[in-house]
Amino acid sequence: MKLFTIIGYTNSGKTTTLVEIVKELVSQDKKVNTVKAIHIEGFTVDTEGKDSWLHKQAGASTVGIRSNIETTIMYQKAMAVKELIPFFKGDYLILEGFTSEKQIPKILCAKSLDEIDHRFDETVFAISGVISNKYTEFKGIQVINAFSGIKNLVNLIEKHAIDANSLL
Repeated sequence: MKLFTIIGYTNSGKTTTLVEIVKELVSQDKKVNTVKAIHIEGFTVDTEGKDSWLHKQAGASTVGIRSNIETTIMYQKAMAVKELIPFFKGDYLILEGFTSEKQIPKILCAKSLDEIDHRFDETVFAISGVISNKYTEFKGIQVINAFSGIKNLVNLIEKHAIDANSLL
């Protein structure tokens, strides 16, 4: 399974870029998985006072919720990427918002050159997002609009994404 991450500041185009990539890969009959990192202090998918929250408060280390359309398993800790990988099978695992993973290739989404400068490093293999409406290149790295250049972006992904098992 190939792995890469999409990073950038709020409203820079991360999710839009990810969605276009997923649609293109799926159109090529690839199985795609995604994980979104949320950087909001205290954020939880659980709702205080609901049954699953009460299970957690009682001491359950893992809580599952199953409905007739989906299942969610909640672990009571933030997991590292290497802990997440075994849960997924397929052709791609795309991470969104995993900024501190130094060994994972990145697509950097930005609204301005300042945002690129703050997040740019040797792991960035493409730039996308709002900035792609103004620029086509930054320090030798292609700036690609995910709507008009998705095939080019996916070609770069295929070239730069790493084997997820290399992190285990």
